[in-house]
Amino acid sequence: MSDLPAIALQTTDLVVGYKKETETIQLFESLSLELRSGELVCFMGSNGIGKTTLIKTLAGIHKPLDGKIHRTQEAALVLTDRINSALMTVRDLVTYGRYPYLDWNLSLTLRDSQIIDAAIQQVRLEHIIDKRLVELSDGQIQMAMIAKALAQDTTVLLLDEPTAHLDLNNRVEIMNLLRSLSRNAGKTILVATHELDLALQTADRIWLATPDKKIVEGIPEDLVLNGTFDDVFQFKGFDLKTGKMTHTPYRNISVQLMGSGYEYLWTKNALERSGYEFRQEAPIRINVRALDNGFVWTLFMDSKEFTYSAVSQLLKKLSD
Repeated sequence: MSDLPAIALQTTDLVVGYKKETETIQLFESLSLELRSGELVCFMGSNGIGKTTLIKTLAGIHKPLDGKIHRTQEAALVLTDRINSALMTVRDLVTYGRYPYLDWNLSLTLRDSQIIDAAIQQVRLEHIIDKRLVELSDGQIQMAMIAKALAQDTTVLLLDEPTAHLDLNNRVEIMNLLRSLSRNAGKTILVATHELDLALQTADRIWLATPDKKIVEGIPEDLVLNGTFDDVFQFKGFDLKTGKMTHTPYRNISVQLMGSGYEYLWTKNALERSGYEFRQEAPIRINVRALDNGFVWTLFMDSKEFTYSAVSQLLKKLSD
């Protein structure tokens, strides 16, 4: 018997695109993909390649050009469209997630109310449930949209750029929330996103759209190490394997840096950005270490020893 989780959504030879007058535009072709229960998959690719169209196709609101989509579970969709009814409350918005299940008089049952309350609690929106949407930040509105999708009580969640236009804290919070929902609530989640750094740290798998209308899939680490990300995005001045921009030493000055921990990594970052190159047995030596109340940088240069309490002080001395 296989230990793999159950398949929640599967495509067979799927062709995705649209018709424009008499012309048929193919965005993706021959897609045979799987979403498994309880996993978070990030869907990535260059701008305009067709991520939104594929998400809508998987959700059933956009007809495929060919091929099959097999769903063992119903799916809820979260788009980035602006909400027009800004005067509704957070609870009103989340309640809309139950409307497909209501009868003609739109009366909520006890079960409906319990599901709505659970969705609000899962996204931790209890403190703003009575606020109107016009009073919310973009991040709070996006959280409310996710709660609305959860209120539909589906196993599969499809999200299109849920972190677009948000600040770093909100982007991290939403990606952590989605990861928690996949792990702890058993949700199967597909997220179309541009957040490369967050996707690499949170996704179980990544779907990577390629220029030849295919999708390559794999775990983040394999796609980094085998060069697939580099081939697709063709990074300019960014080394994905190290997660850093490429700096060219311009000072013609070599230093030897000693230390460990994140203080070492950030000191190295500052020196690289400032144009220094690194080598063993360099005439300038720098040691960084942690103290109980901070850090200390010791510079050995010109047969003298200097001690500093900040990277900026070190850089100033080196550039004098």
